[in-house]
Amino acid sequence: MNLLKIYREEDLFPREFTVFAEREYGLLFYNENNKDSYDSNHAIIFKDRINNVAKTLEDITEFYRDKGIKPTIYQSITDDGYFESIREELAAHGYDVYGEENRYMVLLDECKIVPNPLIEVRKIEKWEDTFRTNIFEAAGEPWETDVVKMALEKSNTLFFVAYIDGCPVGMTRAHTKDGVCRVDYLLVATEHRKKGVGRAIIQTFTKYCMKNKIENCFLWPDGESAERIYYEAGFRLAEVKTAGRACYVK
Repeated sequence: MNLLKIYREEDLFPREFTVFAEREYGLLFYNENNKDSYDSNHAIIFKDRINNVAKTLEDITEFYRDKGIKPTIYQSITDDGYFESIREELAAHGYDVYGEENRYMVLLDECKIVPNPLIEVRKIEKWEDTFRTNIFEAAGEPWETDVVKMALEKSNTLFFVAYIDGCPVGMTRAHTKDGVCRVDYLLVATEHRKKGVGRAIIQTFTKYCMKNKIENCFLWPDGESAERIYYEAGFRLAEVKTAGRACYVK
């Protein structure tokens, strides 16, 4: 387990499905055709690369406003407490700061999940339009459709879809990069939740990773229930980090 490699990929993962502009202080991710996707539209900045905070914030704000995108800034996951230390300067430039606790779990143990036999999970290589209607729109998250479609254009994307009676009802997307595998997203159509769909997807995914010796596979769970499922799948808590976020509110 290499946490530094994991945190680096956590900072840079949007490279896999969106475009970006490089700056000396970090990267500006953006997608003018999918402005509602936070993952596709934010800046990641690194404390040790910033010489002038005010100029950095001005540059970021101007960049996104020129594109009609709401400016959002993430601090590097390794820069604990940085946004708190510059909170007043962020506020002066129109940004509200908040922290988001991320519990990083790494796949270290054998999966113990026994999936529902009525749910079939397949590894998918190409996009199908039924995924949009039956999964993303049915889950109320249509903006993620274009993210997944772009990700599927890359060979390092892992995409698994769950089916009930031949109909797609849920999916997970992950990617591998530089010896790290990040679980990017897990989504189940609203009417098919609490049927074991997510468990079946994760069971298939983790077995694939173990069989193919994929190292440094990580995720962060959304709540206690999800964490219990991931624990049963073989993920173990490695560290808890507070992700710093700054959102433009002017």
